[in-house]
Amino acid sequence: MFIKRGIIFSLLVALVVTLLPGCSTGSSSINIWPGQAERGSGRITGSTVASETISEGLRASDGLRGVMSIENASVWLQEHPEIRTTTAPDGSFVLENVPFGSYRVVSSFRTRDNKTYKARSTEVNVSEEAPERNVGGLAVAFAGNRVRIILRDELGKPLNNAMLTLWGEQFEFDGDGVYLSPPLPDSEKLEKVLLRAAGENSETVLVAAFSGDGTTQIKKTITGKDQQNQAPNVWLTSVKESGDKINPGEIVTLWAVYVDKNPEDLATMNLVWGCTGGTLASSAAAFPEDLKRRHPNVDWATARQVPVFWQAPPTPGNYKVLIDVYDSAGLNGAAQHPLNVHSGSGEPLPPPVNHPPVAEIIAGASVIAGQPLSFKVIASDPDLDFLRYEWSVVPAAGNFSGSTASMATWTAPLATGVYEIRCRVSEIGDSPLSVIASAFVQVVADPIVVRPGFIAGHVLDAGTRLPIPQAVVAISGTNIYRIADAQGYFEFRDLSAGTYTLIATKNGYQTRTYSGIVVPAS
Repeated sequence: MFIKRGIIFSLLVALVVTLLPGCSTGSSSINIWPGQAERGSGRITGSTVASETISEGLRASDGLRGVMSIENASVWLQEHPEIRTTTAPDGSFVLENVPFGSYRVVSSFRTRDNKTYKARSTEVNVSEEAPERNVGGLAVAFAGNRVRIILRDELGKPLNNAMLTLWGEQFEFDGDGVYLSPPLPDSEKLEKVLLRAAGENSETVLVAAFSGDGTTQIKKTITGKDQQNQAPNVWLTSVKESGDKINPGEIVTLWAVYVDKNPEDLATMNLVWGCTGGTLASSAAAFPEDLKRRHPNVDWATARQVPVFWQAPPTPGNYKVLIDVYDSAGLNGAAQHPLNVHSGSGEPLPPPVNHPPVAEIIAGASVIAGQPLSFKVIASDPDLDFLRYEWSVVPAAGNFSGSTASMATWTAPLATGVYEIRCRVSEIGDSPLSVIASAFVQVVADPIVVRPGFIAGHVLDAGTRLPIPQAVVAISGTNIYRIADAQGYFEFRDLSAGTYTLIATKNGYQTRTYSGIVVPAS
């Protein structure tokens, strides 16, 4: 015989929600790997020289010999950074025991004032037929461009133990899913970043765009290797070189370029544009072939390009254009592109004005003691800076899960009372600004709340006292009803003063009637 379980709900008081140093000298002596002798190996030679970006004043004091040669520069294979050496006094180097294959050689030199200069060779193939190769002179140029890559999973939680490498060097970890790349020269516009996601064994390639105007940022949703759907890679590009001046009122064409491992998703992507100044307008400009040639590693047969016009504002300054690209499952990639508007007078640009983010917490007004309550913070930044989130509660009690994402779940303590839920929303970058959003939640022992014009509460299982989601709660004698949410929560607003009776029903449960609920006058 089927027996229906019981529903309970009872009365309570409510509360309104308110809110290198220099590289050391050494040699390229490398132990031969197991099995390498059978596969064969060779060596790569070359030299590191100074490009025109290194000033005369540095040459005497930093090991620059004569006009060109650089001593004590670090040299390694991009694909095998453990194979490395340093340059001799004449700038020459030898990489020994290089297994047969195709490689690119990286040279890096750091001056005493902590500036980095880098160069990378074209691809060179070491084989049995050509076991010794020479890459010529690698002319190192000033490397000041960096990119922050922000990694989140599908739930918005940061990936804090991923490993990313660029040119064979590992990214620095800034915390909360934020990774800062090694610097690259101004000439590099687009690069492939090797990513080993947290808990994954296979490598993934991300596309990172670099700007000659300082640190840029991209954001990427990362999914497990066994999941078929992957988030798109996206970047912004323009015919404007990093040193080009943009005049007030000038119109600049930018292209959002995105690729996806699932080609069928490309036709259904949702693009969301934004800018910190100026205006955006749709464009039909074709993607220049010259831009494609700048990025030889992109599969242009599948990559999508969407153009947009950006008209510079009349006021000189530093501005940004942002693009978010979402697939049908909500996975996304995002990128920012800095644009600097000059006055034309030759005067330096004023420093960019940074504005703090704005944020508001969305949450229920009450929760049953010991039960979970979900929160979401709605946050934005006037400068389109990417954001990080830190949750806390005052007084400290209960437990958070997912407490560094824009959504969090708080399991309430057993002690009843009023608690302030806080979320600090901070910019990601140098000298970040932050704001604290807060909401007050009452932890209650029983599930119904009353105040003028208002009845709310939770529908509970009479035996387990767990919430009953999707229960129907109606006001007796009317056609007014509510459907409880996943936490069993319901509320009625704009009620006249008087006495009410509530009726709760759910398939598999006995109907429960609660009468004599008095809503006071305001």
